[in-house]
Amino acid sequence: MSNLFSGIKNGKKLIKRFFLVDFENVQSHGLAGLSELKDTDAVTVYFSKNADSISFELHMALNECSAKTEFIKVGTGVKNALDFQLSSQLGYIINQNIVSGNRSVKYYIISMDNGFTCLRDFWEKFGADVSIVRSIANVVEPRDGDPYAEVFNELMLSETDEAAVTQAIESCPTTADLHNRLQSILKDPKKVTEVYHAIKPIFGKDSEKAGECA
Repeated sequence: MSNLFSGIKNGKKLIKRFFLVDFENVQSHGLAGLSELKDTDAVTVYFSKNADSISFELHMALNECSAKTEFIKVGTGVKNALDFQLSSQLGYIINQNIVSGNRSVKYYIISMDNGFTCLRDFWEKFGADVSIVRSIANVVEPRDGDPYAEVFNELMLSETDEAAVTQAIESCPTTADLHNRLQSILKDPKKVTEVYHAIKPIFGKDSEKAGECA
């Protein structure tokens, strides 16, 4: 097995952040932010024959970034095969860190698959800091001062939906207007309810709302 999973180090330096990329789900977008990584980071890209190509520019970025990188090809033919392997190896990494006493580690699953939330919640009970984000950029290039950033990460919206929701937040003066706008842009009633209840507490505290919905 790769040194990435047995040494918890990049050379002589302890790895402080692990990025496990569900490439089949997020594609190249999930690897945005590579250039900001450090030599105390590690990136593992899980891919299958259904998603096994990257651009020349991205290949160069992977080779030039300071983080320890690895590609793992997952066999197909079994439903959710990639998810199972990523989950299994995440557990192995966490255990290795716990055994070594290296507990101040952060783990990021790069995916828009809501199924990984149960994995995050499971490891939280054991004190492991696991987050699910859409891209590496969400971690290394946080939107300072944006009260909705963390909520958007939790919701795991597509870029298109996030842009539309952001526009709705900025243009709607009341919660009623916001709800109506979400219904028109998201279509799916279940998603509308999830997004509305997630952003309503923050939206309601913003006393500077002005203007009308376009």
